[in-house]
Amino acid sequence: MKISLKDILKLILSLGITGYILYNSSKTTDWNQIWEALKSFKYEWILLSVLLSLFSHGLRAYRWAMLLGTHGKRPSTWTAFLAVMACYLGNMAIPRLGEVARCTIMKEEQDIPVTFSLGTVITDRLLDLFMLMLLAVFLLAMQFNLLKSYFSQFIDDKLPFLITIWPYLVLAGIMGFLLVLFFIRKSKKENNPKSIYYKIKQKWAELISGIKAIKKVQNPLGFWLSTLGIWVLYFAMLYVISFGYTPTAELSFMAGIAVLVMGSLGMAAPVNNGIGAYQALVASILVVYGISHNDGYVFAVVSHGSQVVSVILFGFLSLLILNFRKKRKKIDAN
Repeated sequence: MKISLKDILKLILSLGITGYILYNSSKTTDWNQIWEALKSFKYEWILLSVLLSLFSHGLRAYRWAMLLGTHGKRPSTWTAFLAVMACYLGNMAIPRLGEVARCTIMKEEQDIPVTFSLGTVITDRLLDLFMLMLLAVFLLAMQFNLLKSYFSQFIDDKLPFLITIWPYLVLAGIMGFLLVLFFIRKSKKENNPKSIYYKIKQKWAELISGIKAIKKVQNPLGFWLSTLGIWVLYFAMLYVISFGYTPTAELSFMAGIAVLVMGSLGMAAPVNNGIGAYQALVASILVVYGISHNDGYVFAVVSHGSQVVSVILFGFLSLLILNFRKKRKKIDAN
């Protein structure tokens, strides 16, 4: 898959944002203390967390395979798992590049149109957003008094920056929309089936078909149970790490939910794999639960770092397996 100039610019911007967040979130951090804390960590809990994360990726692959199966022949969960892991690895290089990569893999493996696969990926992400919103509402409903000062302070800190930048973001969005609209209208007037308008119309129909695939899954119970299971495993893989570090060994259930919510928001930030944003948000929310910023930062570094290492390892293994299968198909075809 070719990397365009747009992807390179996204990478540069992402790295810039990542560096800025890392600098601001760690400039008051005592790195000597963090290093000593890391040496005392019980790493068997980290290994358990990685194992749980692999189960969560497997459930995501199982759910995605069900969505893809509405187009025709359902791909195996194993093939979907390899594509998902390759996707996570791609996202570490350029945010959201992996989403396109896993759809491209399915095109090569199962001849499923990329735009249809992309529609199922959008559904996949919308389900994640829905579950995250449910967790956030549950957290606020249960611990509003404890968290209201934290969110008030967070808004006060970020509001001046948002007020300064939002007019430029709105202007850029409007200009981009008008430019796209101009090219579409111009292409539509040409009345050429090969024009941009008709190509976009066809791809849009495939994309919407992929999004609507949720209505056609053959096993709705398995689909929704896997959705719930993914987030139960997300919580578990974060929570078990707390047992390996003395300051967080008695972390409460609700504190674990708070870490999951804020960590998920950090992972959704437009930076490489949430680096910087994850650590900043997790460390800050743990302060609310009586854990020092340095201790919270250690927890965040370990919980996030273990997943990064896992993604790099299993992502590369997945790419190797996919590449081997691709070469084997070429040999069989000849």
